[in-house]
Amino acid sequence: MPKVVYSESKGLVQETGSGFAFVTGTVADKVGMHLYQEEVELSALAADKVIGKLSKSLPANSVILQSSITTSTAGTGACILKIHSASLALNANGAGTEIVGADASGTTSTPDADLDLTTVGKTVATNTAFSVGSNVYLHLEAEGGAVGGSPKVVVSILYVGKGEPA
Repeated sequence: MPKVVYSESKGLVQETGSGFAFVTGTVADKVGMHLYQEEVELSALAADKVIGKLSKSLPANSVILQSSITTSTAGTGACILKIHSASLALNANGAGTEIVGADASGTTSTPDADLDLTTVGKTVATNTAFSVGSNVYLHLEAEGGAVGGSPKVVVSILYVGKGEPA
């Protein structure tokens, strides 16, 4: 699916990639509101381990307006979404700041729970703004026990800032 961009200078255009972006100025500036969405296949690993990583990082100093995680292929277990200043390897010990899940500090996830991986379509989301700073890498961690099967999760991040995910 092509990326759709709306800019004041060119209107509605298509680009390579995926998602939707509202940008000010020229399309090349990429300053504005962006939607980054990616389906991530999770690894069957133990609790508190990195079980999936997004392929791109967010621009430094952007602000996340909304974020959600949705089960797209069922497995077993539960997961959370975290952000960190370093790209962590799969099976690494969990680290960073939880932004979607039951223990997300300063945020209110709806529902206030970790993502149940047993039900396709199950979603946990937050509308709490989060300042990215230098924490640009997003990953999923097993929470409350091991993850089994081959679950997939769609991660959706609506953010404002300069640039697309890199």
